This record gives sequence, C-alpha cells and structure tokens, in this order.
Amino acid sequence: MTRDEIIGALKANLNKPVLVQFTDGVIGRIMPLTVDQEGFIHDLATQDDAVFWVPFEEVVSVTPEKPGA
Repeated sequence: MTRDEIIGALKANLNKPVLVQFTDGVIGRIMPLTVDQEGFIHDLATQDDAVFWVPFEEVVSVTPEKPGA
C-alpha cells in the first residue's frame, strides 16, 4: 500500500479493529485512535491499556476486520 492508502485506511477505521502488517513481518490486530502527519496512535484491540505511536514508514498494509471476524 502507498502511504496515502495507509493513511486513508487508518482514518476510515478510527476506533475499529484492523489488521496491520508491519515492515518487520509482524501482523497485529490493532485499533487506530488518532492519525497525524507522521504516524498514528493505536492500542492493541485488547483489554490492555497500553497505547503506541507508529510512523507510517513501519507499515506495509492495513486491512479492516470484517464484521463478525
């Protein structure tokens, strides 16, 4: 995905679970909370209270979760 496609997918799915593939090969189920000019803040879509900021350069793809998944 391009940077603009990643940004668009994250903005379209704020506060909704998505699957993100990172440049290190890890795929994670996250919930994007905010998107800024350089990256985004997310939690892990779990009961954990931790939040993380990730630069767009560390993301390969964003896939919205299908309802009921």
